[in-house]
Amino acid sequence: MTQDKETKDRLIACAKEEFIEKGYNKASLRNICKNAGVTTGALYFFFKDKDDLFISFAKEPLDELKALISEHFSSEALVPIKGIDFSREDFLEDFAAAYSVLECLYKYKDEFDVVLNKAQGSSLEGVVDSYVDYLYDHYLNLFCGMKGYKSSKELTDEDRFIVHFMSHDQVDVFTHILAHCKDLNEAKKQMKGMFEYMIGGWMAVIKGII
Repeated sequence: MTQDKETKDRLIACAKEEFIEKGYNKASLRNICKNAGVTTGALYFFFKDKDDLFISFAKEPLDELKALISEHFSSEALVPIKGIDFSREDFLEDFAAAYSVLECLYKYKDEFDVVLNKAQGSSLEGVVDSYVDYLYDHYLNLFCGMKGYKSSKELTDEDRFIVHFMSHDQVDVFTHILAHCKDLNEAKKQMKGMFEYMIGGWMAVIKGII
């Protein structure tokens, strides 16, 4: 059992190097097996196919990111909505959560770079859209409360459209930072302005200033 785990871990480690260098499409299972010192038969003992290996390579970073977001959403859902009268202190928890997400992204920067930019042809190619959908479901409920709606039945098509846009925009903020900030310290410095932009947009939509 220990030997099997060592072999599987070695395959994932070699796959990581191959995927980072070449991306999913151009990565070679033969090279991965060669570098891991195993046969292709051994690889198929642990993984169904190339896509399954790719998912295993990305599983820990994606699971950790999802857990952070889920934890924040769970705590946010427990806070009574107070309409539009939010103070600076009300946003500090959101800001701390944003920092935690950045720390996760930079902890696994190589893996996220691959998943975001080199996953074409794999089942993770649409991972950004899956996170947008996850945020959208949560933010619809948050939007309802902030607008003072009694239920989601009061949401208009325009409401749903703008919440979906803001969900996508929030994901884009983090992917933009990851692409353009060389390390976590720089990312955290830039996050303040980006966070203020996101909050400003949310509050403007809630208040309906136009």
